[in-house]
Amino acid sequence: MPCKACKSENLQTFDGELTITHHEPKGLDVPPVYVCRNVLICLDCGFAELVVPGEKLRFLQKRNSATPS
Repeated sequence: MPCKACKSENLQTFDGELTITHHEPKGLDVPPVYVCRNVLICLDCGFAELVVPGEKLRFLQKRNSATPS
């Protein structure tokens, strides 16, 4: 599968950790979500992609709907 950004075949999977937080002041009191997943990275252009696991995705969905606008 080529890179979605540059079509290179020079891709590699790495172990990664991602912290997801709200960037708006209204979400500062909401704790971050930690996601540890494999990250596919294009070694030519730097494009990266990952899949957020279902349990973490559902948590983010609930948290987002509960955060005041």
